[in-house]
Amino acid sequence: MTSSNRWRLLVTFRKLARHAMSTNGRRRRLSSEERRRHLLAVAGELMTKRGVDAVQFGEVAAAAGVTRQLVYKFFPSRRTLIMAVLEDFADELTQRFGRGAARHIPGSMEDVTRVFVDAVCDTIESKGAGPWDLLDSKGPDPKVARLGRQIQERLLAPWRVRIAETTRASDADVAALAQMVSAAGRAVLSLWSGGELTRAEAVRAAARGVTAMLEAFTRPAAAGRPKRVRGGRAASQSATSGGVRAR
Repeated sequence: MTSSNRWRLLVTFRKLARHAMSTNGRRRRLSSEERRRHLLAVAGELMTKRGVDAVQFGEVAAAAGVTRQLVYKFFPSRRTLIMAVLEDFADELTQRFGRGAARHIPGSMEDVTRVFVDAVCDTIESKGAGPWDLLDSKGPDPKVARLGRQIQERLLAPWRVRIAETTRASDADVAALAQMVSAAGRAVLSLWSGGELTRAEAVRAAARGVTAMLEAFTRPAAAGRPKRVRGGRAASQSATSGGVRAR
């Protein structure tokens, strides 16, 4: 091989090597949906680590490695971004709870509680505790606070139905119980996220607490009450086994 040919071959190898290096080092371009979800994940992480005040466009852009203009492209305002983080958290929680419920429900309220607390724990581990904490926060922004209340109401709606079926309590008691169940669950989950309880301990404590509250509000079965007969008198419970009415 002549020196000229060797030189051409060396140049060719160098070009191929540079092309391979540039191809391997090039990041794959994210789709619009992937980019949006990445920005939501970054905002949720900032919210968890430093609170909702840290969710600023500049902070999100720097943490995501993009420009502020790109963040604006997906979220026209900071409020829109924060509300999207809350909706994203609630959507994943609802999906996880639905999958768990499909495997374990119908069941007792204790079973339902265990499934729900597990779903919340899974979602917090995936999305961070910041969005979960913000759902219960009054906050300075009334629109964000209102959305948090709406999401909580959405999450509590299935509970109200199950509580009513289980306890046969009045509408007022069912509403109060739903709020108490929510508060008890939040208290236990706070202890778990703070490292004071293991996940298994948190699930067990929440299930026991909810069961105890429901038992305190549960009305006696209607079948145990005296039956009414014509004329307004109660039917005698000492009737003979043959069904003959006592005289």
